[in-house]
Amino acid sequence: MPLEDILKKIEKEAELKKKRILEEARAKANAQLERAQREIEKEAEQLLSNRKREIELEVQRKIAEARLAGKNEVGKVKYEIWERLRQELIEAFIKKVEAQEEEWCKNFLSEQIINGDEEVWMASREAEILGPDFLNRINAEKGFSLRFGGVTQSLERGFLLKRGGMVVDLSFVSVVEDYIRKNEGKISTLLFEG
Repeated sequence: MPLEDILKKIEKEAELKKKRILEEARAKANAQLERAQREIEKEAEQLLSNRKREIELEVQRKIAEARLAGKNEVGKVKYEIWERLRQELIEAFIKKVEAQEEEWCKNFLSEQIINGDEEVWMASREAEILGPDFLNRINAEKGFSLRFGGVTQSLERGFLLKRGGMVVDLSFVSVVEDYIRKNEGKISTLLFEG
């Protein structure tokens, strides 16, 4: 067989092999793309479902507050009691925190830390009580790399935690309000049953 024919045969076989490899790669890429699309759709459905549940719960909470606040005089009295309880809970909570300020704040912040390198902003009262080395003590004790962002005037008491463009409200008022929100049904039952 002449050399030219052998070269043509080799080129033809190489071309066929190249096409087969490309087809296999396309098929594999398409399968991976389809699998990724299914996963994305599944995650999107889950996120939508979770958000829908959150919105429904928030709507239910708002409806309950509206009913409580507005029906009649009894409703107004109940609402005033509810607000007074909220304020008293906030005051009691702050007193409890002040009794063991540094230890409580260390534990509280540590529970909220995700990466360990967040930026912490303090309400002026916390900055005054805890001092400038507070974060250094937490970092040394817990192995974090927290950074002091400064003193914020937007909070009366507590902290703001900044991570990845997000700001997490760790004010003492928000902690109490979160507790009330989680236990709203029980509290209402205890206060207004009968």
